[in-house]
Amino acid sequence: MKASFEAFLIILLAEGSIRIFLKLDHEMISEDFESLKRVFCSYGEGLVAEEVLDKEAEIVEGVVELMGKPTDQLVDDFSISACKASGMGMIGTGQKLPMQPTTGRWNRADLNTILRVLFYRNDIAANRFLKTTFQLAKRR
Repeated sequence: MKASFEAFLIILLAEGSIRIFLKLDHEMISEDFESLKRVFCSYGEGLVAEEVLDKEAEIVEGVVELMGKPTDQLVDDFSISACKASGMGMIGTGQKLPMQPTTGRWNRADLNTILRVLFYRNDIAANRFLKTTFQLAKRR
């Protein structure tokens, strides 16, 4: 179960630059994860107790929730958290945020996870933020 959930997150967050998502894909991704959860727990008749499944699913559900947030909110959340983490205070005009290290642990509060959600978002505002903040090239 853990490996399946981790693989699900890798597909969402670490598949390379050809994978893109729209904010509208959030509902479909959420449904896909619910289907994956049902494989392991079918109302008391599954492989894993529901309590264990729910605990393990929290991280994936948090990341899927991030994918449903508006781009502007993700950018604001990322900027505020990155400034706090780097000790910069608030970012001013022309200031660049430091690139966040990869922790290898996906989580909705992890700056690298938020950055990856923005990176895979097929959205003009996300592209603009990534280009101006990190000088990342425009994706397809």
